[in-house]
Amino acid sequence: MDIVIIGAGNVAHCFGHLMKLHGHQVKQVISRQKEHARELAEWLGANYTDDLLDIYMEADVYLLAVSDDVIAELNDQLRLGRRIVVHTAGAVPMAAISRISVNTGVMYPLQSLRKEIRSYPSIPLILEAANDEVYRRLHALAQSISSTIAVMDSAQRLQMHLAAVFCNNFTNHMLTLAKFYCEQEGRDFSLLAPLIRETFDRLEKFPPEAVQTGPALRHDEKTMALHTSILTHYPSMEQLYPLLSESIWQFHHGGQK
Repeated sequence: MDIVIIGAGNVAHCFGHLMKLHGHQVKQVISRQKEHARELAEWLGANYTDDLLDIYMEADVYLLAVSDDVIAELNDQLRLGRRIVVHTAGAVPMAAISRISVNTGVMYPLQSLRKEIRSYPSIPLILEAANDEVYRRLHALAQSISSTIAVMDSAQRLQMHLAAVFCNNFTNHMLTLAKFYCEQEGRDFSLLAPLIRETFDRLEKFPPEAVQTGPALRHDEKTMALHTSILTHYPSMEQLYPLLSESIWQFHHGGQK
């Protein structure tokens, strides 16, 4: 398929590279930061511009790989008639691009993407389409770049986006805090690497609730009090520790999930 990508950030880079790798032709990259558009376009062998008025009008799919706020701006500025227009956001309804075209869809990558990546992990794609024709074209495109495809409406996709925030964003922040704490206290964070790997490796064989361990699960009040007492100079961790500990206890023992 011939593709126009609007955006030049992490998602635009990853989708652009995957589409090129699987035989699609990215005809144009559009970004209001022209240098960013040029960088991606040159790698893809595409044209580029920072002006929506110069948009290539003969593409099969127009992919909006931009931030949530920019999607709303494009809905006010861009008019593509009956051309297929697809956004890639998890928390934005498909209706948010309804003024751009009558043929709209969503292709949301349920993965943490960075433009520096060249060896891509598995990327499940969640699709939504305004009609059968859009779904047919979008599914064919998705199937060419991913082995895992799911179909959800906007409300269901938002639920998955929220779950992804807990799985990835919040988990990564916990690791960030642990690293910061170790650095401040002169402890070697790298010693935790085998534990971190084991934590995630277990999920290949067991559901997460089956492998929960730690003082909160045991309701080891003495250990939890000791931990809290040494977090005086780390207010974020001091606040999070009892909240997370109580959540673990309630989930496993209190019947409050």
